[in-house]
Amino acid sequence: MSGTVCDMLARELVARAAALLALLVLLAPGPGLAHDGWIEAHPAIVESGQSVSLFLLYGNHSNEHRSYRLASKWEPKYARLVVVDPAGRERDLSAQIVDLGEDAEAVGPKGPKGFHLAAFAPADPGLYLALVKQVRVVEFGGPRFQSIVVAKTAFVSLASPTVLAAQGAVGFDRPIGGDDALEIIPISNPAGLRTGDPLSLEVRYRGRPAAGRVVSVVGRLDGAASARDLTTDAAGRVKLVAGPADYYLARVSLEDQTERVEGRFDKSAYEATYVFPVFRRP
Repeated sequence: MSGTVCDMLARELVARAAALLALLVLLAPGPGLAHDGWIEAHPAIVESGQSVSLFLLYGNHSNEHRSYRLASKWEPKYARLVVVDPAGRERDLSAQIVDLGEDAEAVGPKGPKGFHLAAFAPADPGLYLALVKQVRVVEFGGPRFQSIVVAKTAFVSLASPTVLAAQGAVGFDRPIGGDDALEIIPISNPAGLRTGDPLSLEVRYRGRPAAGRVVSVVGRLDGAASARDLTTDAAGRVKLVAGPADYYLARVSLEDQTERVEGRFDKSAYEATYVFPVFRRP
C-alpha cells in the first residue's frame, strides 16, 4: 500500500474518531448534571422574628445522584437566592450569601470545598419558600450546555412554633421556579411532616406537568441506603410515605437534546431539587 493511500486512510480514521468523540460528548450528561445543588432551612419551624439559616449545598453526584454527600459549591455569580413570603412577595438575598468554604486551591483535596450560607428573619407568620436558581452556559471540550438548576425548600414562621401548628400552613404549592425551568412542587403540605405521613410531589417542566420522570428521594443520615426512585404519573406526580425523622432530598433531571441556540449552546440540561424535613411522632 502506497504512502499516499496510507495517509488518506489515516486522515479518514482520525476524522471519524473525532466525529464519534464529538457525538459522544454531545450525548453525554452535561456538566450541570455532574452535581446537584440544594437548599436547607434551619430551623424549618421558627418563631416569628427569629433568624433562619439557609444552607446552600452542592454535591449528590455519587451513586447515580442518589446520595447526600457534598462534592462542590454553588457559584453565586450565576445563582440567585430569593425568599417568597406568605403574601407572595419576593426578597432577593443573593448579596447576603456568605461563603463558608475554602478556595479550590486551598490545602486538601482539589476543587471547591464547603458551602454557602445566608440568614433571613421572617417577620410575618406563615409559610416561606426559599429558592436558589442557577443559570449558566458551560463547555466540556467542545459542545456548550445550558444548565438550569432550581433548588427549593420551605420553612414556617409561627408565634408559637410547633410541628402541629405547621401542619396548617398554606402556600407550599406556589410555583416559583419560572417557566424556563424544571421544578418540584409539593401538592400536599410538606411542613410538619411526621414519620408515616403521605407526601405528594409534582414535577413541572417549563410550567407543565412532566410525566415519566424519575424522582430520587434520599435521606441525609442513611444516605444512599435510603434512596428511593419514583416515576411520575401522567399528571407529573409521585407519592411517598415519610421515612424516619431526618432531612430528605428529592431530585430530578431532564436533558433536551433539541433545545439549542446557534452560537450559544448545543443542548439544555435541567435539574430540580426539593428538601423537606420529617419529624418524629410524639
